[in-house]
This record gives sequence, structure tokens and C-alpha cells, in this order.
Amino acid sequence: MPGQSDQFRRDGFVVLPGEIHVKPLAEEFDQLVDEAFSEGRGALQHLEQGTGTVTFRYAPMMCEHTPSSMILLDHFAPIAAELVGRAVLPGRAKGTWYQADTGWHRDSRHDIPSIGVVAYLEPLDDSSGALRVLPGSHVRPDQPLPDPGALVGTALATTPGDVIVFDERLIHGSRGGRLRRQWRVDFVIDPQDATEEDKVRAWFTQSIPRE
Repeated sequence: MPGQSDQFRRDGFVVLPGEIHVKPLAEEFDQLVDEAFSEGRGALQHLEQGTGTVTFRYAPMMCEHTPSSMILLDHFAPIAAELVGRAVLPGRAKGTWYQADTGWHRDSRHDIPSIGVVAYLEPLDDSSGALRVLPGSHVRPDQPLPDPGALVGTALATTPGDVIVFDERLIHGSRGGRLRRQWRVDFVIDPQDATEEDKVRAWFTQSIPRE
């Protein structure tokens, strides 16, 4: 995927149309998340992030009860490694219900490559909460976040089965948001020395906090 690797390095994201068969993942998502919510887990959360508040609830999808999710984790590991040009380690796979808009933010400010792989289970466009990105912002760590609600950047319209792969340092958000389901897994470089190991440990601490 030379063309996609070039785009990823330049823009900080690529869209893979029709990359996954979404039906078994959606069924698995709904069963797991509904069970978690009915048992009192996965409470609605409001997280101040970047220029706004992210409203969501989620459940991990990384166990024997989520085989479709685990298959996708294995599927995307070599794609992530090719895009960053390094061996990678997986973070947590999870299913998330998002509500309302998401303010502009970066998922990581760590000085190491890490990748988010997301698939939305509903069709989304700019009016219904599609991911909106600022191409190239992943290589400009001092670039300020846009004003809240600013209509800038590129809206990545997707249909179920499409996958967005993006550098976690890329500035992104959404507007026009409504209730929407997202499956996601993250990858970070496999450290090669002590300095990288410290940075990777810090990345895991941020992305998988202790409860």
C-alpha cells in the first residue's frame, strides 16, 4: 500500500473503504455493550478534551467473548506496522457509544508514533458526526486547536465497513453529532531502546488508565 503509506505520512490519516465485514462486529458490539450497561457498568461519561466535552460510554472488546474484534486486531496490526514503518504493539480494542459533538483534540501528545483504527457502525457524514480532521497537523505539534465548532479541515464520510486509520497526534473532532457506535483499536511502536520504552509505558498509562 505505497500510495496509502505516502498519504498517511503526509496527511496523518487514510480511509480504507469496505475494509471489514461489519455485521458480526455490530452484533458482537451490541450484545457486549448492552450487557455491560444493563449490569451498571459502562456508565455515561463526560470528558473534557481539547476544545469541548466528549460524551460517551464504552466497553472493552478484547476477550474470548469478542472474537470478531480480536480477529480485526490481528488483521490491522500489519497494516499499522506498514504505515509507521515499525513493528507495533496493540493497545485496547473497545466499543464506544458517542453522543453529541466532539471538540477538537489530539489523542496523543507523546513523542512516539501511535495509530488509531476506527470503524463506525452507522453511515456518517458531516451533518451526523463524521470524523473531521486537520490534515498534516500530526507533524506540527505546536499547531493550536481550532476554535470550538469551527468548520475547518476535512470531514471523513464513511459507511459501515469503511475504516479510518489515523496518527493519534492528528487534530480531529466532529460536529452535528448524534448517537453513534464506534469500534476502535490502537497501536503503538514496539520500543527498541530504554528511551522508547519509557515513552511507550507513558502512552499505555494514558490510553489504558487504571480504574
